[in-house]
Amino acid sequence: DYHDPDPIDHMPRMKLLKERGQTWVVSQDPPKSMKELFGCHQDHLPFFPRQRLLIWGNTKLLMKAEYLFFYIPTVIILGLCIPAFTTIYALEEVVATTMTVKVTGRQWYWVYEVESPTDDGDDDDDE
Repeated sequence: DYHDPDPIDHMPRMKLLKERGQTWVVSQDPPKSMKELFGCHQDHLPFFPRQRLLIWGNTKLLMKAEYLFFYIPTVIILGLCIPAFTTIYALEEVVATTMTVKVTGRQWYWVYEVESPTDDGDDDDDE
């Protein structure tokens, strides 16, 4: 014969109000106004969140942050893309050369080997 206690017995009684054929629950502790809570008047409260910033927020600081979070990454991305595109298009105009540089990466150092024809004046000897 074990039964859990009825939770309704351990809560405050609801203050009910019947009006226009509907039952409304009325708060026992009336809510405080915006003036009491935050010190701002509740006249003509705007609906849109950005307009709400005019009352509750530091709009100038938020707009600066919004612009910075847009422009700084944009400048960084353009600063990376423009040289990348110029190098891509510069690779299409490869000039034939006789010098070859071979670079090999080792664990702690680089090895450079330059293969280029020596200018011994061989062309002058043919005459």
